Amino acid sequence: MDKTAQKIIEALSQVVSPLAASSLLKRALGGQPPEALEPQRWAELIEGPLQREIKGILPLNGLLPELKQLAQQLKTQARSPQPVAAPTLEVTDLAEYIDLQSESERQRLVLELARKEGVLAVMLESSYGRELRLGSYSESLVELLSTMHRLLDRKGSYRVFYTVFREAQLVLRPLGQGYLAVLTRNEANLGQLLYRMGKIEALQVGAEQ
Repeated sequence: MDKTAQKIIEALSQVVSPLAASSLLKRALGGQPPEALEPQRWAELIEGPLQREIKGILPLNGLLPELKQLAQQLKTQARSPQPVAAPTLEVTDLAEYIDLQSESERQRLVLELARKEGVLAVMLESSYGRELRLGSYSESLVELLSTMHRLLDRKGSYRVFYTVFREAQLVLRPLGQGYLAVLTRNEANLGQLLYRMGKIEALQVGAEQ
């Protein structure tokens, strides 16, 4: 597979399944062979057709940070008169592993997400404990989310679930044997949040194996 195409699929797989990521890229390409695209054409495709395809399934304002970075690297490569290495992603794009056995790590993660602009509530459920920042919401919200997670999990493994309530939007994703959920205002930009949540993984130790 073309290296740039692979990078795009890896970036999209942070928020959708790899199969859905491949399908999005295929539709954006519109029959063009990936190997025939020069760096500038790749950048235009990312910022044009691909961004439109993403907006068709996710409520994002702008590109995912990883795709925006890749498009900028491609533009720089296109302007360079000398051959340069293929675009690579920074070390900071690696997954962040959370030790769910550690109460302090669970609390740190929930507090970090709760402080983001537009966030109304954060819930982290694990076999080691439950961390909450509910704001004006009651415990009944947690029970609702736990039920949603169980139903989604029974249908098969899911990567991320998104829905809109009357006054808020919800992102729910499995984490370890539990889930991580963030409730935001309807006008909040989900791009950074989806990207951040997609990088978080449970450290596979103990009961989380």
